[in-house]
Amino acid sequence: MERRLYFVFGDLLACAVTGAAAGWVVHAVIPGDWFALIGMALGMLLGMAVGAVGGILFAPLFGNLEISLPATLAGMMAGSLVGMLRGMAGIDSVAALWVGALAGLACLAYSYVLQARLHGEVE
Repeated sequence: MERRLYFVFGDLLACAVTGAAAGWVVHAVIPGDWFALIGMALGMLLGMAVGAVGGILFAPLFGNLEISLPATLAGMMAGSLVGMLRGMAGIDSVAALWVGALAGLACLAYSYVLQARLHGEVE
């Protein structure tokens, strides 16, 4: 697990930006009066595409293996969450950006915890 400040900041930036971008794209595509389950499924597909692009854009700066999984997961989760909320509550674009960014940071925290638990202590 990376502990150098540059790479930790890069992980935070990549996941927050990718999640916010996925939230914005899903908000722009999905109308507010859709059924929440359809919005969530379409949002997940759009979020996967945004997450893949985010992983490709941030990988040269912060490392491919460290960015690809959290960024793609952040895009997918942010897209599905915003798509569901867009269908249920009809959130606005600013809320979609915030929800996407927070979902991206939650995915980063999840991937850090999972990596620490699976890897264990190194001697």
